[in-house]
Amino acid sequence: MPTGSDPARTPELLERARILTDRYWRAGTGRSRALPELTEAIGALTEAYGYFAADDGLRAPVAAQLGTLLATRHLGHHGPDSDRESGVALLTEALANPRLPFTQSVLARIMLGQLHMKVAVGSLRTGGFLPALRPGGGPQVEAARAAAGCFRTVLAGPELSSQVTAATRTMLTMAEGFADAFGGVGVNVAAITRAVASFQQSRRQWHDLGMGSLLTAGTRLARTDPLDRPVLLVEGDDPVTPAEPPGPGPRPAGSALDPRQELREQLRDLPYGGAGALAGKPAVALADELVALATTVLHSGGGTTPADHLALALGLTLRARADDGPGAGDDLADARSSLRAAAAGNLPPESFPLFLRLCHALAEPRVRGAGTVVTAALRAAGADALAVPQPDGMLVLHAATGQVTLGTAHSLPRRTLIVTDRPPAAPGSIVSTLASHAQLLDLTGRKRRAIVEEPVLPAGADGAELRRCYGRGELLDRPTAADVLARLSATVLHLDCPVGPDGVLLLGEGTELTAEMVAAARIRRAGGLVVLPPGAAFPQLADAFLTAGFTGAIGWLDAVGKPAAVYRELHRRLGVERQDPAAAVHALRRRMRDEARGLTHRGVY
Repeated sequence: MPTGSDPARTPELLERARILTDRYWRAGTGRSRALPELTEAIGALTEAYGYFAADDGLRAPVAAQLGTLLATRHLGHHGPDSDRESGVALLTEALANPRLPFTQSVLARIMLGQLHMKVAVGSLRTGGFLPALRPGGGPQVEAARAAAGCFRTVLAGPELSSQVTAATRTMLTMAEGFADAFGGVGVNVAAITRAVASFQQSRRQWHDLGMGSLLTAGTRLARTDPLDRPVLLVEGDDPVTPAEPPGPGPRPAGSALDPRQELREQLRDLPYGGAGALAGKPAVALADELVALATTVLHSGGGTTPADHLALALGLTLRARADDGPGAGDDLADARSSLRAAAAGNLPPESFPLFLRLCHALAEPRVRGAGTVVTAALRAAGADALAVPQPDGMLVLHAATGQVTLGTAHSLPRRTLIVTDRPPAAPGSIVSTLASHAQLLDLTGRKRRAIVEEPVLPAGADGAELRRCYGRGELLDRPTAADVLARLSATVLHLDCPVGPDGVLLLGEGTELTAEMVAAARIRRAGGLVVLPPGAAFPQLADAFLTAGFTGAIGWLDAVGKPAAVYRELHRRLGVERQDPAAAVHALRRRMRDEARGLTHRGVY
């Protein structure tokens, strides 16, 4: 037992080693930046191993784990010979225990075989084959034969996964080729060629299993503890003189190895915030990477978020789709549990499309938690559905049932709110755009006011006619930015002014009105509708007015000429017919297709 030991630390040491090892696998075998993680994990396991008596049932699994990490440091980071010697001793000890779990025994034997092969080939950069040229090959050929024995034993037993079997068979060919090449008198050139080709093939096979976990989806190996995962016989990316590895140093906060940061970057890099990954053929490596990252985050003790559970649900779902084995059912069950855990919290706006996509992919009969809050908001807004564009269609959350379906723009319910900046052509639906589901929740919490209560309209040739639509109203003639900001309590605020090249509003006396100025304004009475001029930075300005307190905005997505006729008809429908803004825009686009092309509404009905 180590000096100054504390056996009570054993669970803490094992958990610490698990987290550090998982970070190392995800960074990539042989990467110098990840060596401190590996070394710290070895230190934790070395101490924990010392606390187990020789007859303790847990000693063999810990020996296998520690032997694997020492082998990894020796093979992937030019570790000292002591790493190889200790690794061989620990792996041999573990394999002598008949109660060693099947998965660990397979992986331990693969690692032991690779350590023997390292002795056989030496360092490929320094002529490692040369000592084998003497008659009989000496210790190097014996090491190759020992490696071949390890690989044969793996292949003779039950299959862990088809990919691991294929890679092990390739390594066996390499070991046998080396022994054949140097085991007799002279050199068998053909055998050398086969051995080198097998070496290159085995590198590709392990790489194809996925960098983060080196595992195939949906098999027992895919569910293996990170401490048990195998590495390939490779040399690291930094040619260094073999030496004792440096002790672990503090890892900078927010470094590339921070699991939550890596997880967020993974999701951000995926199309449609991760939801797009469910539209095509699942990638095994991506699935394993997401599962490894999300699992590490959820067990790191630093607090979890709904987005973390959602990422795990995505990884598990992708892994289940890529797997045709019995483990797929377990992955799907775990994915549903993670999805429900995510729904129990407040999902950030960027995560809600992925939440809906997973609800559909996992065939959830209705949304839960955060989803029910959204369906209630849809009903309060008078909407039939919330839609989210996807690469293969349109995700639709139905307000009445809470069900998520995948359709097209032509199959949208009659009154649909779409999370997008540019709505698709949906001739049969009254659509309005939103920035996110969070914007929906915000807008439906505001009290609506009668649109004829406090109109503020542009002065000019049509000013009097527009005011008659409401029976009242103030006419603004060349207002300044201050004039507009003072009238943000209007029930209809129509701004008819020039627009700058960057989309800002150019107002009277040389003043400008930007989105930041509007969003920061304080409104006496909220709940109005703003009409923005052509060329304005829509929807950026629209979102600023919605943030300030408005419930809707009408503007243009495309360049138009003089829309005077469109405005006259718009205000007639709003003030005289009392149509809601989205319905008025829908009617205008159908009746005045050329003049009203690009006219859109943002906000709630």
